[in-house]
Amino acid sequence: MVIRNLKGITDFDPAVMTLRNRITDILRRNFELYGYQPLDTAMLNYRDLLTYKYGEQAEIVKEIYSLSDQGARELGLRFDLTVPFCKYIALNRSLKLPFKRYEIGKVFRNGPVKAGRLREFIQCDVDVVGDSSRGIEIELLELAITCYRQLGINPQIQIGHRQILIGLLQYLGVTENHDAIIGILDKIKKITRAETLTELNKYLPAEQSIKLLDAVNLDLSALEQLLPDNTGIAEIKALWTELTALNLAQYCLFTPSLARGLNVYTGVVWEVFDASGNYTSSLGGGGRYDQIITNFVGSGIAYPAVGMSFGLEPITAVLTAPNMTNPIKLLIVPMNTTVECHHIANQLRQAGIPTMLWTAKPKVGKALEYASATQIKFATVIGSDEISQNSLRIKNLQTGEQVDFALNHIPALVQYLQN
Repeated sequence: MVIRNLKGITDFDPAVMTLRNRITDILRRNFELYGYQPLDTAMLNYRDLLTYKYGEQAEIVKEIYSLSDQGARELGLRFDLTVPFCKYIALNRSLKLPFKRYEIGKVFRNGPVKAGRLREFIQCDVDVVGDSSRGIEIELLELAITCYRQLGINPQIQIGHRQILIGLLQYLGVTENHDAIIGILDKIKKITRAETLTELNKYLPAEQSIKLLDAVNLDLSALEQLLPDNTGIAEIKALWTELTALNLAQYCLFTPSLARGLNVYTGVVWEVFDASGNYTSSLGGGGRYDQIITNFVGSGIAYPAVGMSFGLEPITAVLTAPNMTNPIKLLIVPMNTTVECHHIANQLRQAGIPTMLWTAKPKVGKALEYASATQIKFATVIGSDEISQNSLRIKNLQTGEQVDFALNHIPALVQYLQN
């Protein structure tokens, strides 16, 4: 047997998991501060539920991991958190709307593998159903800016509107293949102008392709002159007025070609990038999708919805540092003082200091070697003399500095370890 991981599947060591946990902790805290409630949906679903919105030839459907159970039922692993969310709404129609939820969980896609994109990965989603206002879109953009800045990333949020692209196609007299053409426009920042025109020419005459490509590079005022009654332009203008008033527009960039690929979006869409340009892939994105839950439930009641996904994998790729520190702050080595050391360690843990008690053998030398190798910053050895003298000595293993503390004055030790 060859011991290996599947392609696109990885294990994360403690240093990386420390970073990933810090990311999800920041996201979860902000999700809850903005009033989003936690939800956990099933990973395993009926396959027809996962594919209901798409034809069998859709790219996302081809990426579903399919399987069957002992009852020969056709099942699949969820490829995102949106479809299971739709299922939850359909099964819980008594929910008071608007309903704001967040979910952080694993999803699976049997698709291409590249930096920041795996086949088993975690999505961090926030969604609101039952609110058609622009205010909730502003809130989600503000939430995104808050989260990324707290993570240490300067975000650039590119914002578009699907109705602007549809309006341009109608203006140019294009009546067919809207989804395919919009999908090409959505990729123009990833391929050259010549490559884009080659793709467009599969559906449009060359002259029409050039006009369309030029149009999606216009600014908002020029587009408004071209499409004076377009609802998408009116919504983007109103959105920008509020973003400016809230001092958020500095993080946003109007990008008329942006469509986010899927035709489930009905209004404003956005994607988040690292403004420094050091990492070029999207770090997250979202938008309004007013029809998907409405059609899924099929009761005749409208379920307007808007949501966003934060990409844990690309965020981790941006933030990964070569010298991650161990979250354990202090290693305590007891010398025939195990009970006393348990009491000391628990006092520190209650004060929020991650503390490890060395229980293995041999004792001091091996313990200090372990602490240095695993990047634990502080260590102390506590024997009967330290207990009788009410004193312990903390050694900074990175600098060699040693500082003495009274055992009956734990707050001073806590303060030192927190610095």
